[in-house]
Amino acid sequence: MTAPGAPDAGPAPAAATAPAPTPRALLRSLVVALAVGLPVAAAAFAFLAASRALESALWQTIPSSAGFSGADWWWVLLVPTVGGLLSALAVRRLPGGGGHEPIKGFTPDPVLPRAIPGVVFAALASLSFGAVLGPEAPLVALGSALGLWFARLARLNAQVAPMAAAAGLFASISALFENPLPAAMLLLEAVGMAGITAPLAAVVIPGMLAAASGYLLITGLRAWSGLDVAGFPILDLPEYATVRIGDLLWAAALGVLLAAALRVVRLGAGAVHRFAARSPGLAAPGAGLLVGATAVAFAAATGQKPDLVLFSGETSTATVVAEGASWGVATVVALLLLKGLAYTVSLGSLFRGGPVFPALFLGVAAGVLLSTLVPSVSLTASVVAGMAAAASAMLRLPLSAVLLAVVLGGSTAVEATSLALVASVVAFVTTAAATRRERARDTEGGQTPHEGAAGSSA
Repeated sequence: MTAPGAPDAGPAPAAATAPAPTPRALLRSLVVALAVGLPVAAAAFAFLAASRALESALWQTIPSSAGFSGADWWWVLLVPTVGGLLSALAVRRLPGGGGHEPIKGFTPDPVLPRAIPGVVFAALASLSFGAVLGPEAPLVALGSALGLWFARLARLNAQVAPMAAAAGLFASISALFENPLPAAMLLLEAVGMAGITAPLAAVVIPGMLAAASGYLLITGLRAWSGLDVAGFPILDLPEYATVRIGDLLWAAALGVLLAAALRVVRLGAGAVHRFAARSPGLAAPGAGLLVGATAVAFAAATGQKPDLVLFSGETSTATVVAEGASWGVATVVALLLLKGLAYTVSLGSLFRGGPVFPALFLGVAAGVLLSTLVPSVSLTASVVAGMAAAASAMLRLPLSAVLLAVVLGGSTAVEATSLALVASVVAFVTTAAATRRERARDTEGGQTPHEGAAGSSA
């Protein structure tokens, strides 16, 4: 039974002992993947375009028309507070609880079609209003729900319906990056870590076709419409000639430090989540107000724009890479602390979104800070290692973390692949060790073990 306010669970995944599909069944599943993938990709494009348009209206058009700036302190406090209230309304009043809870991390769990209005409403109220969350969780929920809706509409049988849901997942998430491979790997590793096993040809191959076709459609829609709905950008990092022993040691150090920092984020988000469960009427506006306050504090202390703290961070990551060293150590440290606090609050509150993009942003900022403090460390090496470490620590998906860091780091990041591997593995192991120690301590103390965010596996 689904708890009130929780996402609707979809059909059970295929069993590991299910027979491999026949060539005819595989061909049918590929047709289903195309039939689902193309419209789901169009829906994902429409959602991202609506999110960007609402964000632009709230932070640029409305303030400009009214004669004030979207960076004015009172507006920065007001908009996220209203967003918290609207998101809470969707979570508590609409079917499906607004989709996946961000504190549970990146999950491939599907939601039912009736949850679509709540997912879209809650996500727009969170992402466009300034919550420090990414669009991947709403896209996963939207894709799976549309896939299941197609399965019902086409009256697909119980064997083919899960393929439609999987195709929707792959197609929707392909909108996130400039390359469909990281999105596909995220889903594949998340499915594996969740213990969901199925014949490769039955789900993965149709899903990959849906991701590829969806990506091509979204690329065409971007070119045709002129709308910028790209997700995390490919960074412009300097050339990196060769890996040095010192770089490997610093990559390991980043793995430990970012694992510890994001452990604090997860535990803090858990505390926020428990408070929100007890007092949702106070927590909803309070979370938005606190997110806005961190942005105001950062702007007042550093003279930088508050939107560096607000939002998921993908549109400002390139700015941090290009200008972060010139800001000075104090500004980058303030950005890490206050963005991390806003991330913590957003994860644990009634906002709806995903944990991937803010974690990558924090990894980039940490890499810029390291390169500034230790000039002998290449900016490319530190940023790539920082992204891999942060993503691995938060998502518990070490292979996806490496792929994300190398692909998003651009062509020069390929030479730093070994650094990404070291940082990801160290962060993953450090996080796993900390989680086990905490669970053992809770068990010895007679308490119920709990997990702050990003899943419970490690």
